Amino acid sequence: MNEDEAAFVEAMGQFMGGFGMTPMAGRLWAWLLICEPPAQTAGDLAVALKASRGAISGAAASLATAGMIRRVQRRGDRREYFSAPPGTFDTLLRSAGTIYGQLLAITSEGLAAVDGRPTGRERIQEVHDAVAFVAQELPTLINRYLGERGSAVIRPAVAGQPQPQESLA
Repeated sequence: MNEDEAAFVEAMGQFMGGFGMTPMAGRLWAWLLICEPPAQTAGDLAVALKASRGAISGAAASLATAGMIRRVQRRGDRREYFSAPPGTFDTLLRSAGTIYGQLLAITSEGLAAVDGRPTGRERIQEVHDAVAFVAQELPTLINRYLGERGSAVIRPAVAGQPQPQESLA
């Protein structure tokens, strides 16, 4: 890893660390976005990032759960390979509608829970309204981006309903 790559890896670690992921998860994701070869073993990653295999494994688990990386095994090889192949981030973007739809449903439940209270509704109402706005508007922005890339289209989230997808083709 050269100096510029290391600076990028560290910057992503600090950025993602500020949003609830571990700095190691950010560092791992950054490295997988730029490394060669694009698929790396835990051992490769531990050497490149100067980290333990345990730290790599924990960070990889959270990134894989979030849909930001893929973990695969190759036939005849017991090692696991990690990568951030093209299209991975598009998949993450497509899931945003579902995520905001779920959050909209939860905040709707919160509003119902405080229905009839004379005070104390403002905070949940503010969050609900912001989530409803994002759930409605974000798909337009994501669809424009995905459309320019030739990817699938998503629709605005509706509280409590799964996110349908349809092809642009």
